[in-house]
Amino acid sequence: MSYLEVLSEQHRACDQLFAGIEQHAYKGDWTAAASAAQAFVNDTEVHFAYEEGVLFPALEAASPNATGPTSVMRSEHAQMRELFAALLAATAEHDTEALADAVETLLFVMQQHNAKEENVLYPIADRLLPADGAKELDSTRKVG
Repeated sequence: MSYLEVLSEQHRACDQLFAGIEQHAYKGDWTAAASAAQAFVNDTEVHFAYEEGVLFPALEAASPNATGPTSVMRSEHAQMRELFAALLAATAEHDTEALADAVETLLFVMQQHNAKEENVLYPIADRLLPADGAKELDSTRKVG
């Protein structure tokens, strides 16, 4: 499997968890909403850790031109982490309005971010990096 396939699959798995947060909250099951929010944050952090610790440094070593895009991705990860805190706080406080705000903003940021990664960064990784890295990632890709 390619970096694009494996990492995009991780995006979809995280998206599934994300969707469950609001579903549980609007049913009034705040325990399940908080659990889904924590699972989403945990799995997304696993994904970010791979990108920041392995993929981005490998891309930067393979091509100096990759530094710009990876810098943008790191900045967006930081922005999302701030939103994770708001998401977790809203579920802990059973605050429907704060949850809706956090979800709306996070959804917008994630959609833009994932599109950049899937349409630009991951295809670059598939061109520049050894395929065995994607195989190794595939064997450890479990998020969730």
